[in-house]
Amino acid sequence: MAGEEIKNIVDHPAFQAGIRSAGVTYEMGEEPEYQDLTKVRSPVINEDISRWTHLMQNEQDAISKVKLMRGVGEHLCFCGYRCLTADALHAAWAMTYDVDKKYNTRYHQNAIEFTKQVQKNDWIIGTCSVDPKGDRSKGPGEQTDPDLHLHVVKRTNEGIVVRGAKCHGTASPYTNVIMGMGSIPKTEKAKDYAVLFYTPVDAERLIIISRPPRKSYQAREFDNPFSSKYGAHVESLVIFDDMFVPWEHVLLCGEYEFMADFHRMLRASHAWHKSMCRWASLDLSIGTTALIADYNGVGHAPHIWNNISELVISAEILHSLALAAALEGWKHESGVYFPKALPVSAGKAYSACKVGEERLFMQDAAGGLVATMASEEDYRNPKTGKYMEKYYKGRDGVPTEHRMRAIKLVEDLTASEFSGWYQAMAITGGGPPFYHKQIVMENYDLEKSKRKALRAAGIKE
Repeated sequence: MAGEEIKNIVDHPAFQAGIRSAGVTYEMGEEPEYQDLTKVRSPVINEDISRWTHLMQNEQDAISKVKLMRGVGEHLCFCGYRCLTADALHAAWAMTYDVDKKYNTRYHQNAIEFTKQVQKNDWIIGTCSVDPKGDRSKGPGEQTDPDLHLHVVKRTNEGIVVRGAKCHGTASPYTNVIMGMGSIPKTEKAKDYAVLFYTPVDAERLIIISRPPRKSYQAREFDNPFSSKYGAHVESLVIFDDMFVPWEHVLLCGEYEFMADFHRMLRASHAWHKSMCRWASLDLSIGTTALIADYNGVGHAPHIWNNISELVISAEILHSLALAAALEGWKHESGVYFPKALPVSAGKAYSACKVGEERLFMQDAAGGLVATMASEEDYRNPKTGKYMEKYYKGRDGVPTEHRMRAIKLVEDLTASEFSGWYQAMAITGGGPPFYHKQIVMENYDLEKSKRKALRAAGIKE
């Protein structure tokens, strides 16, 4: 990270906000009011486990997951990252079942054993799905450099050797295991790119090059009140440098026709979780907009109330879409339950378009000080602090420091390094908007709607 070889992830300041964010999902498991949501009986190991590692069986499981995600938002955390553990487990469980059914392989047994380990140890799975890709007009096996998509370079009696990289390893260094995912080959000729496996995060020849969450690692509780606690996760380039994977850790190797199904199930599950992450962001934005408007003395201004109502509508739409996906999901033959793809893809595409509006409303309520206010160090300095105390004051009855803190919160959420990272995650994380619009159109019966229009117009064909 930043030219430094990291020897101690746990104590390094750059990893603290990400570790705390993931830690929220463990802390909630110890809170009495969340016991019914965080704990569930596993049909795989017949023990009580964390819901974050649970394989959903029905719509009630899915509804409980939506409530749990809402609880994460109440803990001021946009992204606890544990959702990807469930995404990976569900998609791998279902896909390996289908492959075994066709080819009589033993991938599903590997998936069962993997799930048992994850549930017993309450692990976090780091998922790596997006290849460097190189020339985007060319698919796996068509690049000048074959390593621009993850692929198998050797098979032995003991296992496989893989080579390649993944570009967006969110939180990878502080996970327990990483699931390496191949892309979707177009033909059998490129079947070596159809691979799925898991590996310990400290495996030999696994290299992680991480991007710091922001330039200053130090917690700035005043200037960065949100992101210094639960801010951006560390992002990483994850490199599989001729890394060995034993056969018992392999979940697919060469059965290329199943990769598309795996990615569809994974992304539907992840978009569902992302919809609730965006709800958490919107809910905090609603409160922040109302707070700073109040401190500025314009809390009852008509345009402020109109803006807040727009944010509330967006938040309720996302929550409703997540619930609809939970209620109208489907059960795979292997026994695991998936959310319905159409509502969650609609939610993901919708929420990505709302980030700019969300920030417009917050900054509009706060004013220009979001971009120009002096720092906490100046406020604490006796020579300059007295002037800031005088000239940064808002309405009567509100301490100057309270108003400053509220403005710094708006800055952190809309005009900081963290906010830039979050906007990229909201737009492209879990798949870009165009991808999800394609899923929406694939799952919506457009011809049925056209037939309805024909009947309404009195047109007979």
